[in-house]
Amino acid sequence: MIAPREDRERGAALVELCLIAGLLLVLAFGVVEFGSAWNRELQVETASRAGARVGSSLGNQRMADYGLLQAAKAALNSIGMSNVNYVEVYKTTAADGSRPSSCAGTNPTSQTNLCNVYTGSYLNTMSQADFTGTSSCGSTAPDRYWCPTSRQAVQSLGADYLGVWIKAQYTTITGIFHSPFYMTSEAVMQLETNS
Repeated sequence: MIAPREDRERGAALVELCLIAGLLLVLAFGVVEFGSAWNRELQVETASRAGARVGSSLGNQRMADYGLLQAAKAALNSIGMSNVNYVEVYKTTAADGSRPSSCAGTNPTSQTNLCNVYTGSYLNTMSQADFTGTSSCGSTAPDRYWCPTSRQAVQSLGADYLGVWIKAQYTTITGIFHSPFYMTSEAVMQLETNS
């Protein structure tokens, strides 16, 4: 016996609905994930610019790195410090403002006279007392590798360019897409001059 035509059409419509609904669901999840990831990327970019701006304005003052880390931390607070991998403060001499090759890489380390690297977990626990010394960096100070007091902030001598590079991770909300994603952003500014 053959089923009546109406029953066959209802069955076909149900199959079509399932196929289309599945595609629409994936599309909706994709929009949610893309929007959330884009928001996270904007927060990381804002943090790198805020850090560079504060670091530039503080020039070669002893507490420059502490101030710029506080500015970056404030901008990153909504994403959580557990999602921040690195904040790197570096000296750049390249025309494009790129990070020194010895400081670059996915897991950077501090390098003498080039960069200070801070982890997200350090940002969570740092205090002003960590940045010891009044006119130079102490031997255990986290900014001792490229001490702020050694930075050139005199225009006629060629003021240094300070860069702030941030790497953070984003874990997807729905879990249907590969996770985590890593986002990076950098901002470079010339130190404001003393004279």
